[in-house]
Amino acid sequence: MPKCWRDLIKPEYKGEVQIANPNSSGTAYVAIATVVQLMGEDEAFKYLKALNGNVNQYTKSGAGPVKAVGRAETAVGVAFIHDAVAEKVAGFPVVSVAPCEGTGYEIGSMSLIKGARNLDNARKFYDWALTPEAQALGAENKAYPIPSNKATPLSPLMPRLSDVKLINYDFARYGSAAERRRLLQKWEAEVNAQPR
Repeated sequence: MPKCWRDLIKPEYKGEVQIANPNSSGTAYVAIATVVQLMGEDEAFKYLKALNGNVNQYTKSGAGPVKAVGRAETAVGVAFIHDAVAEKVAGFPVVSVAPCEGTGYEIGSMSLIKGARNLDNARKFYDWALTPEAQALGAENKAYPIPSNKATPLSPLMPRLSDVKLINYDFARYGSAAERRRLLQKWEAEVNAQPR
C-alpha cells in the first residue's frame, strides 16, 4: 500500500491510480498545490508528469477516485480523507492514508454578503452553523469533514489531525484566482497533454 506521495509514481502502480482533473475538482487542485509546496514547482511538475503515467483516469469529481477504489475499479485514489471515511461507512473496503511527506487541506467557508436582502436571517443562519449542534449534523448524516468548532464532538470515524502531517498550506497564494489559473494552464500543457 502506498504511504507517501512518491510511492504513487512507482512502476507497480502503472494504470492503478485515479485522481480528479484539477480543472473540475478543487480536491485535485489542492493536491497539485500541495505537491508544489512540498517539492518546489519544477520538481512537482516532474512528479506530476511521472504520476500521469500511472493514472488510469482523471475523474470529474474529487470523490470519484475513492469511489472507484471502493468498487475495485482502481487500486489507488487521491481524494480527501473524509471521502474515504464515507466510503468505508457505506461498506466498501477502503483504507485511507495521509501522505508521509505531508498533505494540504481545504477549509470550508461561508460569508455574509454586504447588502443582502435578508441580512438578519443570514446572520442567524451563520451563527447557528458555527454551533457544535449544527456541526454535529455532518457526522449524523454520514459526512466526515472535521468540524471547525472545537466543541463539536468528533465521530470516532473521523481522522484526527494529530495523526495527519499537514503542510503549512499557503492559502493566500494558492487560493488566488491568478495562481490557480496559472497552475491549471501549466498542468494542462505539461501534464494532461502528455500520453499515458
